[in-house]
Amino acid sequence: MASSLLVFVLADEKMFLSILVLILCVTVVGAQMIGPTPAMDKYYSEYDTCGRGNFSDFRLQWLEHTPTMCLMWSNWPSTYIKAKEYCKRRGTRLGVFNTWDKMRILQRRNGLIYIGLDDLKTEGQFIWHNGEQLKSPNINDFFHKNEPSNSKGIEDCVVLKGSYLSDVPCNMIFLFVCELELGS
Repeated sequence: MASSLLVFVLADEKMFLSILVLILCVTVVGAQMIGPTPAMDKYYSEYDTCGRGNFSDFRLQWLEHTPTMCLMWSNWPSTYIKAKEYCKRRGTRLGVFNTWDKMRILQRRNGLIYIGLDDLKTEGQFIWHNGEQLKSPNINDFFHKNEPSNSKGIEDCVVLKGSYLSDVPCNMIFLFVCELELGS
């Protein structure tokens, strides 16, 4: 009786393992076929790197099933100029979030984050680090209410603050994000 019970338990264990393997295979194959979804993209951005060596700490960010940006989020604060120099030394730039879709990536982050946008050359003319001018039917669409304010005439650098942008003095210390252009 004990031996037949043991055979039954072993048979059930093998069946259980077979079913478990089948479920895992279907899940993995299904995920590969559909690619990451917006709900899944945080998992892909955690694990998909943008390269080896100098860029192994950059993570691929997805929007609408499309790899969109390779980003490195600092875990230390810096001034704008030092953050810009750090990204440049890495062969990258401060992040360019010139569409609302790209801005959604930032909305997952807490706190103030320097991005690649400033009006250092000409007051009121905000230029992204890819050379594009900030364009919108209304520039205030991107900025918080009453921003950009250029308070005391020294706010030339831009941070993400919640879901919108804010101009701040460049010598303030915040976290930052570097972007490796796809195809670089």
